[in-house]
Amino acid sequence: MKNLKVIGLVLIAGLGLAGCEKKNQEYYLKNVDSAKEKLKECRNDLDKAFRQKDEKLFEKIKNDTECQAAENAIKEDRILQAKLEKERKEAEEKQALETEMAAIRDQIAGKSWQKSINEYMKVEECNKFYTTSSPKCKAWKIVYDEKVDEGKKELKQLPYEDIKEQMISICKLDQRQGSNCAVAQSALEEKATEDLANDDIQTIESKKPLYCAEDTYTLNACRKSWEKAFDRESDKHVKLFTDNDDEFITTFNSCVDKMEAIEKQNLKWDEQNSLERKIKETYPCHQAKEAYIKRGMGYSVNFKNKIEK
Repeated sequence: MKNLKVIGLVLIAGLGLAGCEKKNQEYYLKNVDSAKEKLKECRNDLDKAFRQKDEKLFEKIKNDTECQAAENAIKEDRILQAKLEKERKEAEEKQALETEMAAIRDQIAGKSWQKSINEYMKVEECNKFYTTSSPKCKAWKIVYDEKVDEGKKELKQLPYEDIKEQMISICKLDQRQGSNCAVAQSALEEKATEDLANDDIQTIESKKPLYCAEDTYTLNACRKSWEKAFDRESDKHVKLFTDNDDEFITTFNSCVDKMEAIEKQNLKWDEQNSLERKIKETYPCHQAKEAYIKRGMGYSVNFKNKIEK
C-alpha cells in the first residue's frame, strides 16, 4: 500500500511537470491551432497589462519565450503555406500549359512554319496589344517563337536578294506585327547584318543601293543593319583622322582638290551641287569633315581651303 502511494505521488508529480513543460517553436509549428490560442492569450495579457499600466508585467509577457515561440511559429507556418500554395499553382499551370501545348502541336502537325504562324495569328486573344497570360497564349507563344526561328533559319540560307524577293511576296497580303511578313523582314535584317559584318567602309558604302533600295529603305535591313555597319567603320576612320595629324591633313586636302576639280568643270548649279554633296557625304571626305569638327576647328566644312601643317 505504501509503495502504491509513493508510485502515485511520483506519477502525479510527473504529470504536473509535463503540463508545465515550456513549449517551443518546433512544438507550435506542429500545432498551429495551439499557437494561435497561445498568441491570443498573450495578446490579451499584454492588453490587460497595458491598461493597468503595469510595465513590468508588460515586459514580462512581451519577452515570454512561449509567446515568442507561438508568434514565430505562426509566421513560419504562413511562409510555408504560401510556398506550398505557390508550388500547387505552378504545378497546375504547368499541367495546363502542357495540355494546351499538346493540342496546338496536334493542330499544326505537318504544317509549314508559314502556315503555323498563320494559325497563331488567328488566335485573337493572344494577338491583342495587352495579351493574356492564359496557358493557351503561353503555349502558342512558345510554338510561335519556335516557328519564327525555323522560318528565319530557312530564309537565311538564301542569298540576300532571294530573301528580299520572298519577303515582298509574303508581305503582299499581311503586314501585321508578328505575321510571316515580320519574320521575313527580320530574316532580311539578320542576313544583311551577317553579310556586312566583315566589310570595310568602301565595300559597305558601295552596297548601300542594295540594302537601302527604294523598296527596302524604311526596313531594318537598311535602318539598322546597313547604317550600323557603316557607322562602325566610319567611326574608326573619324578617330584615325582625329588622332593622326598627317592622315587628317592629307585626306582633308585631297577633298579640297576634288571640290576644286568639280568647280573647274563649269557645270550647272544643280549638277555641281549634287556632285559636291556626294563628296561631302561619302568616304573619306565625310569622315574628314567629322574629324574637323571633333578637333574643334569649326562646324562649317566646305572644303574650300587646304590645311597647312
